[in-house]
Amino acid sequence: MTHSTDPLDRLVEDYLAEVAHATAGLPAARREDLMADLREHITVARADLDPPTQAGIRTILDRLGEPAAIAEEARLGEPVSAASPGASPYGAPYGTTYAAPTVRQSVIRPRRSSSTLALVLGAVLVVIVIVVGACSVTFFASSSGEGPSPIVDPGTSQSSR
Repeated sequence: MTHSTDPLDRLVEDYLAEVAHATAGLPAARREDLMADLREHITVARADLDPPTQAGIRTILDRLGEPAAIAEEARLGEPVSAASPGASPYGAPYGTTYAAPTVRQSVIRPRRSSSTLALVLGAVLVVIVIVVGACSVTFFASSSGEGPSPIVDPGTSQSSR
């Protein structure tokens, strides 16, 4: 592990070291996935800081939670042994159990995708088309509906009523 001299990087490294220490009892693959998820989340959140500050980094780390709590949640998310007694929920085969949500699902908030933005913009466009259509119908109905319409005499090109 490399140690940075940048105080902001050092805060992140110290935090991740605490998480690594707290999750030492997890299977290596699970611990590596968890650490990768945390690193990714921190990197994305740091990119949103303008300018990056110590308070901003601490806020990111505080939102992730205490390393001990992350480790406990990760332990709860580990699959339970098939030999444990009890039936599985929703008719799954006997001995199949379901793990609690992972840290990624419950602690790290996912970023909004571009498809969400496209959906919102599409809905706004539909509303605009409906409003313009309603205004058009109202305008043309009032201009061709009640009251006399101007009559144009082809010989004089003037209208008379």
